Amino acid sequence: MRINVTAGNLSTLLDAQTNINTLLTITGEINGDDITTIRSIANLSTLNLTDASIVEGGRFYNEQRDYTSIANNEIPDYMLSGFETITSISIPNTAKSIGKKAFSDCTGLTEINIPGSVMSIENGAFEGCIGLTSVIIPRGIIGRSAFSNCSGLSALTIGDGVSAIGEAAFLGCSGVTSLTIPDNVTVIGDQAFKDCTGVISIHISNRVTSIGDQAFRNCAALTSVTLSNNVTSIGDQTFRGCTALAAITLPESIVSIRENAFMDCEGLISVDLPNNLTSIEGWAFYDCFKLTNITIPDAVTFIGEAAFFGCTSLSLITLPSGIISIEDNTFHGCSALNTVILPDSLSSIGYHAFKDCSALTEIHCKASVPPNVTSGAFNGVAKNRCKLYVPAGVYATYAHTAVWKDFQSIIEEQIS
Repeated sequence: MRINVTAGNLSTLLDAQTNINTLLTITGEINGDDITTIRSIANLSTLNLTDASIVEGGRFYNEQRDYTSIANNEIPDYMLSGFETITSISIPNTAKSIGKKAFSDCTGLTEINIPGSVMSIENGAFEGCIGLTSVIIPRGIIGRSAFSNCSGLSALTIGDGVSAIGEAAFLGCSGVTSLTIPDNVTVIGDQAFKDCTGVISIHISNRVTSIGDQAFRNCAALTSVTLSNNVTSIGDQTFRGCTALAAITLPESIVSIRENAFMDCEGLISVDLPNNLTSIEGWAFYDCFKLTNITIPDAVTFIGEAAFFGCTSLSLITLPSGIISIEDNTFHGCSALNTVILPDSLSSIGYHAFKDCSALTEIHCKASVPPNVTSGAFNGVAKNRCKLYVPAGVYATYAHTAVWKDFQSIIEEQIS
């Protein structure tokens, strides 16, 4: 049915119809009273508002048991939230925004047409639309949870006009397989693509300066990542649980890797760290048990607690000269680690820092003054077999210092 409306008279026009069906095309102007009428149509499946305009005036009673007022050219909050029969919606070509939870939990919705006039998609606008299979977002800002848990979504196009992707915007969109973040996007919010378990590849444009915490957490199928050259840090848990990711190269712009950033990346074999990196925070590579080698850049001055805990394939580690302390549990359980090179700047080694590094056969400590070692730091290391190499002329100092003296083979060497 196609019907031309003057704001507020849709009810009257429909009352005059004898054959109202589930397919409705509206032209003209509609207000809040007309939305009340639309919401009353039983079994409405297709709503085409392409050539309609939303104007202020009238109001409707939404699912939150509250009245919603209408503004010009804005899809109102909760407009059709929870309408399970609707399968297709075409947004007016004049619409500037899609309101909060406007179409949330429309579980039968399979198709949505968003025009280029829309500059913002508000929080939860399409949240829980599990039947939605494809969407093209031409431009604007994508709000918090705008498409979260749209588990049937498989074709996602984020247009060149999009500038920001909000927190949890696509959380749980498990059907999406490929992501391209276009050039105008500068911010990717926390958990933006968390639990997108089908995503295989991600390409992030160079204008992105901020990637939020947990942005790609549990993207279990992810194998390929291209990061922006303007991102300065990998956030907390950004790639946690990306179990298929085998290798990643971090751009030179990265100066910090935050806590749990690659935690539980069980398939991660190699990481290419940038020369400008200064800190690797706690649990960053926790339980990355296939990680075989990693070169820590000279600029790194801090490695956090349990940063490499459980990296059971790691065989060699060289710590740069800026490192002052090795935190608790940093290399705990690195059972394949056979050689460790400690810098001359080192002053302390924390609790269980090298616990259960059972393959350790060589420790080269360049510090002339023996670092303070917390009891238990080398529990599980065979001190009768592991050789401790120290700078020439300080054998006696190490041989009479707590914990270091437990190593049965202390050997002086020239430090280059």
